[in-house]
Amino acid sequence: MALLLIPWIIVLAEYLPSRHISQHWSTLWVGFDILELITIATTFYFIIRRKVWVIISATALATLLICDAWVDILTSKRGKQIDEAFVSGAIEVTLAFMTFRLVYHILHKSTPRKNLKLSSKKQKS
Repeated sequence: MALLLIPWIIVLAEYLPSRHISQHWSTLWVGFDILELITIATTFYFIIRRKVWVIISATALATLLICDAWVDILTSKRGKQIDEAFVSGAIEVTLAFMTFRLVYHILHKSTPRKNLKLSSKKQKS
């Protein structure tokens, strides 16, 4: 799949217009923020219920936060708007890394230590 994506990226870089007007711009952003809200609520629910599913929802949440920062910054106009986008983007990326850290912590604490050790030596019976 990664190899198939390479020519697609080249085609997009070559043929996409530098400017595009969308009739559904507000729907896109409201929908994206609703998706983030649902993911935040789901992650919070799994944390409270101490469910292992939090790993999936938190990973999705962190990914959405990074995508949100990326698009906010790249679609901002120069001046005050881009300054605000960089500030909010920095906050979103920081929250994303904190969320990834939560996932790491949960995985680390929930995985038995003996399974983490990779050794070429044979264990004695």
